[in-house]
Amino acid sequence: MKPTVEAYTVALPWYEREDYQRLWELAHDHDEMPGDYEVWHAAALHVINAWLARGRALQIVTIKPEEFLSWLEEEGLQNTAAARLKYVEGKAVGAGSETGGLGVAADPCVRFNSDA
Repeated sequence: MKPTVEAYTVALPWYEREDYQRLWELAHDHDEMPGDYEVWHAAALHVINAWLARGRALQIVTIKPEEFLSWLEEEGLQNTAAARLKYVEGKAVGAGSETGGLGVAADPCVRFNSDA
């Protein structure tokens, strides 16, 4: 069977500079995340470039604090990497994209030292 576009799609959380500090402070796993936006941003770009170099399609999902925190409350979840990825996957699929068979969701925030 030939691989589909969906099998090569990666959903990545994205944080705006003005939102990062607040989201970091509220994260239950912030000890696993860089506390500085510039460090996170550089790591995120590294992860994006690594996935693109592997021929993966990317869907970037911006996490906005109010919407995300409301979602966490509705779902009864803590702000962890797993919850962020679940949120990003839901947003990616719900955006009407062709990511129904989303291959992977990656969090450069937690794996900031990874080569993805």
